Amino acid sequence: MTERALRPALPRQILVRSLWAAMAVLLLALTLGLLRMNDDIEEEVDAALNMAALMSDLSVLPRQDDEAALRTLRERLEAGAPRHLALQVLDVHGRVLLQPAAGGDDHAAADGPAMRALMQAHRLLADPPDARTVAWTVARPQGGAWTVRLSASHDSERREALGSLLDLLLMLCLCVGLLLGLMGLTLRRAFAPWGALLGAISRIEDGDGGPVRRLPAMPIGELQALQTALRHLVDALDEAQSRRRALSHQLQSLQDDERARLARELHDEFGQQLTALRVDCAWLARRIGDDAELAPVVGAMGATCARIQQDIRALLVRLRPFAGLEADGRVPVAELQRLLQALVEAWQPQGLVCRLHVESGSPTLPELPQDLALTLYRISQEALTNAARHANATQVDVQLRLQAPTTAATETGGGGVQWSVSDDGRGLPADEVRQAMGRGSGLAGLRERVWALGADLRLEPARPGAAQPGLRLAAVFGWRGVAAESDAPVCLDRAAEAASPRDDR
Repeated sequence: MTERALRPALPRQILVRSLWAAMAVLLLALTLGLLRMNDDIEEEVDAALNMAALMSDLSVLPRQDDEAALRTLRERLEAGAPRHLALQVLDVHGRVLLQPAAGGDDHAAADGPAMRALMQAHRLLADPPDARTVAWTVARPQGGAWTVRLSASHDSERREALGSLLDLLLMLCLCVGLLLGLMGLTLRRAFAPWGALLGAISRIEDGDGGPVRRLPAMPIGELQALQTALRHLVDALDEAQSRRRALSHQLQSLQDDERARLARELHDEFGQQLTALRVDCAWLARRIGDDAELAPVVGAMGATCARIQQDIRALLVRLRPFAGLEADGRVPVAELQRLLQALVEAWQPQGLVCRLHVESGSPTLPELPQDLALTLYRISQEALTNAARHANATQVDVQLRLQAPTTAATETGGGGVQWSVSDDGRGLPADEVRQAMGRGSGLAGLRERVWALGADLRLEPARPGAAQPGLRLAAVFGWRGVAAESDAPVCLDRAAEAASPRDDR
C-alpha cells in the first residue's frame, strides 16, 4: 500500500469529521430532547391536576358564601393556574368579581427583549385570536348566580411555542458551529505545513532545494503529492544544474585551451622571429661601426625588438599564467600570490592604486587545483579591468583569504578560499545589475566562471551610504574546485587536439 493510499484525502477527511460532528450533535439533541420531554410531562401533569383541583373548587361554590368562594378561587389560581386558560367570574349583574391574568401571562414580566420582540412580530404576522370561551352559571346561596368563563390564552401558547422554536434554533446553531469548527480545525491542521511549503518553493526560485528535502510528511494526500512532485523537481533541477556547471566549466576550459594555444603560437612564431631580428640588428650595428647617422637607428631597432619581446612575454603570462604546471595540475599558493601581485602592479602606472591582501589561516597550505587557481586569477583580472574602465575607481583592494581545510571540508568541497575585490568607484545600482549581467562578457563572464566551480558571486556596495559607494565582488570556493573528471562531459576539442598532429614550429 502506498503512502498516498494510507493517508485520506482532504475531502474525505472533511466528510468523515463532519459526519462525526453531525452524529455528536444528534446525540446531544436526543439527550436534551429527553430531558426536555421530562419537563414537558411534568408541566402537563401539573396542569391537569391544577385543572382537576379547579373543577373541584368550582363544584363547591354553591355551598360557600361569596367571600369564601372568591378566596378559595384566588388561592387556587395562586397555587397553579390552568394551563393556557384564563378564568373569569361575573356576578348576576355582569360585574367582574375575579379576573386573574391569563394562564401563562404571569411569566410575561420575565420575558427578555428578544422574546417580547418575537411575540410582537408573531402577533403582527398571525391571524387575530378568536374569542372562544366556555361559560356556565353557578348558583349562589344568597340568591342570584355567578357566571364562570374559561377563555383560551393565546399569548401563553405563543410563548411556549416560541420557546420551543428558540431551543430548536439554538440546537441548529450549535450543530452548524460545531461543523464549522471541525471543518476549520481540519483545514487548519491540513494546511499547517503550507507556510513551510511556500517557503521551500521560494527557495527553489533562489536555487536552493535543501528546504524541500527537509520538509516533514504532509498530513493530507494532496500536499504529500505536491511535496513528492517538488522533490522530484528539485532533483531534476539539481541534475540539470550540475550538467550546466560541468558544461560551463568545459566552455571555460575551452577558452583557456585557446588562450594556451595562442600563447604557444605567439611564443613559437614571434619569439623566434624577434630573436632573429635582434641578432640581425646586433650584426648590423657591428658592421656600421660608429656611423653617426645609422648607429642610433639600428640601436633603436634593437631596443624596439626588446620591448616587443617583453610585451609578448607579459602577454604570454596573461594568456597562460601557469605555464609548465599543466602536467601536475596543482598550483602552489605562493605562485598564485606572485601572479596576482604582478597583475596588481601592472595597473599602478595607469593611475589605479591597487593593493593585494593574502591571508592564511595556517602556515602550511595545500596546493590549489589548477582550475581553482586559474579561476581566481581570471576573475581578479576581470574585476580589476572593470574597476579601472567602468567604475571610475581610484583604489582597488584584492583580498584572498585561505583557510586550511579539514578532512570533512575536503571530502565535501567545503568553502576554504574566500575571494573579494572592492573599489571606491561609482558603484552599481540594483536596477543596473541585471543589465550589466546581460551585456558583454565582463560581470557576466566573471559570474559564469565563479558559478562553474560551484560558488556564487555576490555584489554589494563596498561603502554603503557614501557618495561613491563603490562595489564589492565576493565569492567563496571549496578546495576541490570542480567536480571530478569522470563527472564532467568529455571535451571534444581536447580529444580532437590529442588525436590530430599539431605543428609545433
